[in-house]
Amino acid sequence: MKEKIFDVSAYAKTARQAVAEGIVMLRNENHVLPLPAGEKIALFGRGQFNYYKSGTGSGGLVNTSYVTGILEALSNSSFILNEGLKTTYENWLLDNPFDAGAGWAAEPWFQKEMPLTEKTVRCARKDSDTAIIIIARTAGEDQDNKAEEGSYLLTREEDDMLRTVCGIFDRTVVLLNVGNIIDMKWVDAYRPSSVLYVWQGGQEGGNGVLDVLSGTVSPSGKLADTIARDISDYPSTKNHGNDSQNFYEEDVYVGYRYFETFAQDKVLYPFGFGLSYTTFMLNHTAVVCDDTGIHIRTEITNTGEHAGKEVVQVYCEAPQGVLGKPLRSLCGFAKTKNLLPKETQELTVSFSWDTISSLYCQVIFLKKSRNL
Repeated sequence: MKEKIFDVSAYAKTARQAVAEGIVMLRNENHVLPLPAGEKIALFGRGQFNYYKSGTGSGGLVNTSYVTGILEALSNSSFILNEGLKTTYENWLLDNPFDAGAGWAAEPWFQKEMPLTEKTVRCARKDSDTAIIIIARTAGEDQDNKAEEGSYLLTREEDDMLRTVCGIFDRTVVLLNVGNIIDMKWVDAYRPSSVLYVWQGGQEGGNGVLDVLSGTVSPSGKLADTIARDISDYPSTKNHGNDSQNFYEEDVYVGYRYFETFAQDKVLYPFGFGLSYTTFMLNHTAVVCDDTGIHIRTEITNTGEHAGKEVVQVYCEAPQGVLGKPLRSLCGFAKTKNLLPKETQELTVSFSWDTISSLYCQVIFLKKSRNL
């Protein structure tokens, strides 16, 4: 048998593609992204020096031969970084080194952010066209995301950084190097031009981010969570964190199913949401049913001016029964190839009958005899 050889370069290429295609773009006002070649960038946030490739705990201890962070990737691109601002951060980091915490699964969820003065930001604005702001969080086992500053909420220094930079720069891009969603009320408050969840991308994380910022790849990731206006809007919040018991009050209405059914007005960004650099049109949809399930065939056309991929999502609205059903449930999805402008692809989303079936059960309670 021929020995299989692990191709490191092929793996890295696939990893980089996965990072880029998993990025979720929530906002892109005035088409600030993608950035043109040679763009002068002011990079804010200590996360540029402390990129989180992964969370903590067992999963975070995976060994890698290298990690390319966002700063490294941008430094090796056509973009021109503001060296004066970079030096300011480097000098501050001498007295504020990375805090590794107490070790395995006991690291702090965030790193102290450098306080910014208006003078520092205005100085950076003189030599830069676009500001990129990085907010970073770790994640991992043995801890939960908490409604605290530096976890689900921004720290005071992070909030000040966003307010100051967005108030002075006309073109601002926020990159969230996080393992889970965080509070997003600051988007409406400070109105950054673009906002992207770039997640924790492993060893090729920075390169995947670069591919999206430069337009080599159009973002095609979709939210796997609902982003509500406030953490109190999630039905699980009030019952979360008890030391002795958990009460699942949300019943079958878990995640987006709750918001679709009862609280659509509480949603900032819905489950399945994600923007692209281009636009798409779905047409000529046909539904075919057979013994294996339901097959939805549709044509997707790239109607914009940028190549990109699109995710077709199919939701089911089941009839209400005695036990109740979510208003809408995801039952299938599929992703196109990279479509050029004006190019069309036929795509089929298939799912079994079990996916949309409703089971009505009569519950019989047996009362035990005292004599048994």
